[in-house]
Amino acid sequence: MEKMEVALVSCERYPLIKVGGLADVVGALHAKLKKYCVPRLFLPGFSAVLKKYRHQPYGQFDVEFSSKRKEKGVLLKLADTQFPETYLICNEGYFARDEVYGPGGKDYPDNPERFSFFSMAALECCARFFQDTELFHCHDWQTALLPLYLKTHYAGRISASTVFTIHNLGYQGIFSAEKFGILGLGQEYFRMDQLEFYGKVNVMKAGIIHSSVLNTVSPTYAREILTPEYGCGLDGLLATRKDDLSGIINGIDYTVWNPAFDGLIAKKYRLLPGKRLNKRALQKKAGLPERDDIPLFGFVGRLVQQKGVDLIVEAVRQSEFQFQMVVLGTGDTEYEGKMKELAAKMPYCVSVMIGYDEAYAHQIYAGSDFFLMPSRYEPCGLGQLIAMKYGTIPVVRKTGGLADTVEPFDSEYKDGCGFVFEDPDPGQLASCIQRAIGLYADSNAMCMAFNRVRKCNFSWSSSVGEYWALYEKARKKK
Repeated sequence: MEKMEVALVSCERYPLIKVGGLADVVGALHAKLKKYCVPRLFLPGFSAVLKKYRHQPYGQFDVEFSSKRKEKGVLLKLADTQFPETYLICNEGYFARDEVYGPGGKDYPDNPERFSFFSMAALECCARFFQDTELFHCHDWQTALLPLYLKTHYAGRISASTVFTIHNLGYQGIFSAEKFGILGLGQEYFRMDQLEFYGKVNVMKAGIIHSSVLNTVSPTYAREILTPEYGCGLDGLLATRKDDLSGIINGIDYTVWNPAFDGLIAKKYRLLPGKRLNKRALQKKAGLPERDDIPLFGFVGRLVQQKGVDLIVEAVRQSEFQFQMVVLGTGDTEYEGKMKELAAKMPYCVSVMIGYDEAYAHQIYAGSDFFLMPSRYEPCGLGQLIAMKYGTIPVVRKTGGLADTVEPFDSEYKDGCGFVFEDPDPGQLASCIQRAIGLYADSNAMCMAFNRVRKCNFSWSSSVGEYWALYEKARKKK
């Protein structure tokens, strides 16, 4: 029996182009799916990818949204054998830019044009070049129009099912009503039960309404987004599709994130003495005193309210911890400023780098004793999963994927794999940090905790099987 042909459609794929965790998920899923199907990945032809990776022409195509909007594109195929069946949808006007979504954390004003083109172009390329495509797996709002275009512009040309994955419901692709006209859709789709959202256009609604099945990236988050607290205004709509909504925990690619093989860290390791060498190297690079007698906390992520950055700042301000902290991230100007201010006031225990550096991220995971993720909400989270593989103990809030993956320590630290608090409150976070400092003071307990978290397994072997079962479910609902 021939394998199903699947088109993965995403704006990110590690290591080709990465803005956040989406890239890691898509990269690993694309690689692992070959056991089950023929997975073709379609990415925008961003300048950074074209400059760095070898590619070859595959074909030219036209897409027609309406009589008023017609676009041309070029399809390239990556020639690097490391990325089999990877295709770049190119349009110089849309994708020849320095940033993926926009500069300085702000969206490009023509993002509706850019990503409606990308969604339509993926369908056109399959209609022209890969007619046996049976399923499209779309990721986040940038590809959410594809299931709708499949039913409208490509009805009769492509017979396929769709899976829509919500990686973060907080980013929905909401634009002014004036942008609706460029989407090439009839006015009947600008209604409350379609793409209209408080007088604006909500692109993510197209994926939620029109996909065969949909999922998000942890079971707890799948339940949370059905509530007003976490539903971001779409909980009512999601409730109408709750039977088609599932949660699948993201896996980790342990060929990339593994201290035993990681060439980006100071010293590869399997045991605690090797980790301590990485801690010294991290302290030196971060400009902190090289000390073994106090714990080092790490943070890698976006500096935004969602990630609980304000909770970290307030917890540190209100307490007198004997600790060190290394922060790597970029985000809202307000939270970048608060972190830099904290580092300026506490230069001997807090180090902050604004931006993103892949090697430095690996070094923080390897060199930290504890990893901070006090998120207000967290669809899945990869940081805590990576940290545990490096023997770095997570300190997290009980929400979303953090609740699904971090089992709280018991009172004697004989069970569990991290510190967990309930409410988004700096006092509760401070209590967890203080407990972590207490654990660090007990070398035997710390060694046992290191060994336990290192053994936690979040590989893709289970998750990819769940995605395959989801594909089979979608195919039956075509």
